[in-house]
Amino acid sequence: MIDEVAEESAVPTKIVVGTDGSDTAGRALRKAIGLAKAVAAELIIISAYNDRAPAGVASAGIALDAGFAGAAHSAAETIVQQASDQARAAGVANVTALVVAGEPANSLVDATVEHNADLLVVGSKGMHAAVRFLQGPVAKKVSQRVACDLLIVETGEKPR
Repeated sequence: MIDEVAEESAVPTKIVVGTDGSDTAGRALRKAIGLAKAVAAELIIISAYNDRAPAGVASAGIALDAGFAGAAHSAAETIVQQASDQARAAGVANVTALVVAGEPANSLVDATVEHNADLLVVGSKGMHAAVRFLQGPVAKKVSQRVACDLLIVETGEKPR
């Protein structure tokens, strides 16, 4: 019985956090960095991007779609590199940076499985009022599918 309680209350050893470089994602990232440092956990930072041009411009052809994907990938690489540098500067010893083409919520859930993570940290952006029903925020989507603990960080949006 005591072993079961100790196992259930164990601190996380692998923490996944996603970022798109926004201020609200930055708040969740800072929380994940603080937790990873405090418990000496591995921090897996993901930046997911859409690799297809928006529908309105997609009709311009394949070359535009390929150019859009390249630019989106490059931007995601910059974002995840800056986040990784921030984590290392804060004292997190074990940082993994990932750039993934795909929908953010799916990418985060997949990463928790692939890396055997025991905590996913996301921001609350879009979780308040009617916005949560209209925009389908990442936090809401992952909460319905993730198989590890989930921390939703208040990112500063307040109900009106």
